[in-house]
Amino acid sequence: MNDFQDIKGIIAEQSVLAEEEFDMDDSLASIGIDSLKMVELIIALEDSLGIAFDDSDLDPSQLVTVKSIIELTERYSGAQER
Repeated sequence: MNDFQDIKGIIAEQSVLAEEEFDMDDSLASIGIDSLKMVELIIALEDSLGIAFDDSDLDPSQLVTVKSIIELTERYSGAQER
């Protein structure tokens, strides 16, 4: 499994949908990730991938889609979408 799939899998664990049921352009709210789930998602990403996000990158107004979470995580993990 590549890093992109790992990231999407972690998002799916926090979502109400399975990994194959959402795509990059879906809003986090539409897949069941509210503010509490967002905190859990950030912690899960950091723990699973061994990264630490800078607080300045965790602006909720900028993290509204699956794509925004994946892009942020890729910046920190060096992952590349395949």
